[in-house]
Amino acid sequence: MSEDDITPEDTPSESDRIAGDSGQHAGREASVNPPRSAAGTPHPSRSQIQWRTVRLWLGALGLSMLLGAEAIYIAKSNSKRNATNQPTAVTPSASAVSIQPSLANRDAGFEDSSGGVAAVDSEGHSALPFGEEGYEEEPAPARPEKPKHFNTVHETANGSCTTASVDGLSRQIIAQVRCTNPKAFVPLPSRPNLVLDDHIYAYLEASAREHLLRVLDTNRNRKMTVHSVLRTLPQQYLVWRWAASRRCGVQLATPPGSSNHEIGRALDIADHAQWRSALEAEDFHWLGASDIVHFDFKTSRQLGAAPDVAAFQSLWNRNHSDDRIGETGRYDANTELRLKKSPPGGFPVGPTCSSRRTKH
Repeated sequence: MSEDDITPEDTPSESDRIAGDSGQHAGREASVNPPRSAAGTPHPSRSQIQWRTVRLWLGALGLSMLLGAEAIYIAKSNSKRNATNQPTAVTPSASAVSIQPSLANRDAGFEDSSGGVAAVDSEGHSALPFGEEGYEEEPAPARPEKPKHFNTVHETANGSCTTASVDGLSRQIIAQVRCTNPKAFVPLPSRPNLVLDDHIYAYLEASAREHLLRVLDTNRNRKMTVHSVLRTLPQQYLVWRWAASRRCGVQLATPPGSSNHEIGRALDIADHAQWRSALEAEDFHWLGASDIVHFDFKTSRQLGAAPDVAAFQSLWNRNHSDDRIGETGRYDANTELRLKKSPPGGFPVGPTCSSRRTKH
């Protein structure tokens, strides 16, 4: 085709050339620069979107862990706070609360003149006595102190306020008596309505035991609490010395060898008024206001010398062949001198059921 054949319509105009050039330029820009949003920012690629998603998940996970740790910390803090606010059970010490008579008083058979025991708390306020409205539960007793070691009964009388300090020697005496005369000290059987205090020797002379069991079996719906039954020679010596020196709260005690506790014919009980008529019906005698917890068993049968004194004399002679004393069952100056020197834990050579006796 010649130039003459080209018509004006076939020749691209200037505007067409400009538009074509613009389209080509735009195509080149599109190949170099990524697409942008309406705000002018470039659209993210797929890898960028994935990385952003991972970062979001990690951030959410970290926030969740932080919130969980804070919740655990708050829960523990509340638990500690609640534990701190709970009332604490306090074991009363001897100086904080006194709710029972001393062991020495109980062994000797004495209480306050009112028949009750005062209670004082750790701040010095009076507590309600037993049986009064508002008192629901007895405080737990203080843990007893470990007994001190004494070399002789005399040292024990001066340094102790519990008859449990001569337990070893007392058990030897009881065993010796039961070897010599089984009916002198007969153990009390268990009864549902019989409660025995700790550290007492639950033995009575056979006839006294029989009558006491009648009282218990006739009154099955009532509970008898016994504070003291049998008391051995060294125990009686202790309370006698305590009374003489006004120690350990003991005001009155009979001399060794003369107490009905030593021969198994006496007992000290709680609620003496409740049991008085029933015991008196079975030949027990209430001692009265001077010793309101004490009852003696009345019998016309003469028991003779104290069996615990005779048992001690026998034990002493068995362990001191070069310093023998008479086994008479009578408490005299020679017996007291040896008792004071005796070991409260017992002799090296203990009781025996041999019938051989020392001749004098």
